[in-house]
Amino acid sequence: MDNLTRKQRSYNMSRIKSTGTKLEEKFFKLLDDNNISYTKYPKIYGKPDCQIGKNLLIFIDSDFWHGWRFSLWRDRLPKKYWADKIAGNIKRDSVKFLKLRKQGCKVVRIWEHNLKHPAKVVLKLRGVSSDLPI
Repeated sequence: MDNLTRKQRSYNMSRIKSTGTKLEEKFFKLLDDNNISYTKYPKIYGKPDCQIGKNLLIFIDSDFWHGWRFSLWRDRLPKKYWADKIAGNIKRDSVKFLKLRKQGCKVVRIWEHNLKHPAKVVLKLRGVSSDLPI
């Protein structure tokens, strides 16, 4: 159970870093190991974690914070704050992905659980972009 007030929890959450996470570093190492050139944290709308080529944008998202299979465990969260927070993340993600796609970008989301199978991630990226080395 969450024993902090909404204001205290909000402050704590604001202190969590948004770049340079273990997930991102694991993904960047995977790209390096496969000789795939990329740009970390390009300064464009939506704040993607990575850009490959001109228009392939990659978001590396944790299963919990970005709501993978959220509907299955939503009711088990300790407080409404968490359900609202994650639901807000899901909505924000879908809005920015849609806007980026309308601008002609290819948007790929790599979930935390996908990184357990690195070969599949590389195959997925190669399927989306013909610019990647074989």
